[in-house]
Amino acid sequence: RPGLAGRVLDTALLYPLRYNLQGAPAKSSLRALTWRFLKRQIQTGARGHDPTEDAAAAMELAQLKLRHGARFGLPGSEAGGTYASLLSSLAKAGWGCSVADRREALELLDESGARRVEVDSDEAGIAYAAAELSEPRRFVWLPLRELASAEATADQTSRAAALETLRSRLAELIAAAPPNTLVAVVGCGASAGGGATGGADKPSPSATSRPLGCVALTVVSGAAGGA
Repeated sequence: RPGLAGRVLDTALLYPLRYNLQGAPAKSSLRALTWRFLKRQIQTGARGHDPTEDAAAAMELAQLKLRHGARFGLPGSEAGGTYASLLSSLAKAGWGCSVADRREALELLDESGARRVEVDSDEAGIAYAAAELSEPRRFVWLPLRELASAEATADQTSRAAALETLRSRLAELIAAAPPNTLVAVVGCGASAGGGATGGADKPSPSATSRPLGCVALTVVSGAAGGA
């Protein structure tokens, strides 16, 4: 409302999921923030939101931030951060980390521990990952998006072809990978805007509300015995 500018503390902005240097940060719900930082659940009744309960949780979260400082609860921060960046942690341990994706996705990445590699297709991404694995102790994050494009259509033939292409691409990568390589394939949901969403910040996410997004591929190459 007019006159409130500069006088409102938005808990979703005080505790971002990640930084997006090109725009607004990714946000958590009030329910997720309350669970994570205050260790209690809200909005569990039959009617869902309770305005008094929501207001109290928002106030406590704001007070917590003011009490501990601006860096409290930020991703990767030692000051109350609830999780450390996987890529930053691996980089500190001597791993070479990279993220291969489309340009628009890389622009959303605020990650000092990873090298950004722009690829314009899943085929190019697989080729990059296979080449990168020729060196030991490498971690590659590679979203494969052809399947998501096919899922956006109602054509069963296109979907079947996309699944077969995905299978062959993964087989190609696995065949090129050296011994002691871990390949983890994770199906990601998609938001209404088409971006991938993470569900770790929700105590009880609903699978039916998360349509298929992209297939995220993590490739780890290391010596026998692990990291």
